[in-house]
Amino acid sequence: MTVAFSGDPAASWSILLEATLRAAPDPAAVAARMSRASAEFPNLGPAAVVLRPSDWDLTRAEFADGRYGAGDPLVRVAVAGESLMIAAHHGAVDGLGLVALLGIALGEPVRSSATGVALRSPDRPYLLSALDRVREAVWTPPTRIQPSLQGNDSGDHLVSRALPAVKLGSARLTSAALEATRQWNAARGAGHGRVVAAVGASWRGGADPRPEADSALLRLRLPAGAGEDDVRALLAASAPEAGFPSAHNPVARWGMRVLASRLGSTFLVSNLGVVEANVAALRFYPAASGRSGVAFGVVTTGEVTTATARVRRRDFGADAAAGLLDLLCEAALTGHEARR
Repeated sequence: MTVAFSGDPAASWSILLEATLRAAPDPAAVAARMSRASAEFPNLGPAAVVLRPSDWDLTRAEFADGRYGAGDPLVRVAVAGESLMIAAHHGAVDGLGLVALLGIALGEPVRSSATGVALRSPDRPYLLSALDRVREAVWTPPTRIQPSLQGNDSGDHLVSRALPAVKLGSARLTSAALEATRQWNAARGAGHGRVVAAVGASWRGGADPRPEADSALLRLRLPAGAGEDDVRALLAASAPEAGFPSAHNPVARWGMRVLASRLGSTFLVSNLGVVEANVAALRFYPAASGRSGVAFGVVTTGEVTTATARVRRRDFGADAAAGLLDLLCEAALTGHEARR
């Protein structure tokens, strides 16, 4: 039995944060801190076991793809040398919640420049949003990023690129993902006229992150020819989506199963902002769901901005995942000077 969560039933809903530290941590101290966090925050479930894996890549895949069973810890932690990895069920924490868990694991305060959307509120109740989603799925489904294969593999490919530190806000990241989608689909003779971007956010900002789920979602219908300024205007005017019903709601679960191939956004983008922490680099992998099963993540720390792509293995090979991320990075960096 897995943990119930609203959203794409094909997704594991395990989000990850990888850190390259400046010094190797004490695994026992990390375990003790995580145990205290579970006692203080019941949403994290039982205390995480801190693994010391010999195969880091395999553990990353297991953390990303493994579903969370009832009674399992909702946080997973691994330490190897100067590398630290934290994964968590998205129903337990959001992206800034992972940043908070990083601070707990290190025993040091961390913060992010990410701003929340607390001053905004949904402009309509969930039922109206759901009806609009159903209408969209039936009559005008969002553009799908063209798959590179038709496979049966489960789980996701995770790839990353380290860039010089750049001021890469959500508007530029979203417009870069839009341009990557345009180029990718055009090269394969597929349309890209109804792109819908899901933008991950949080109700609270990152100045004092807590290990909790406080996520919000902005959903943007991007017109053909939209550029960065257009995306920025849409983001400023967008109201967060109303909360989903309980995952135990049988009508909602039935609807998601029936419309799974047509429901959801073209891609998701999530930006953790500039994270102040005693680490050399961070990599953030949000959950990939929806029509395409493609999610892009960005986080900056110190002199490094890291962009990531997470894509469904059944639809994309590893080379395709890397190609999509390269297109996004090229679009994001075009005409963009390094931030100092």
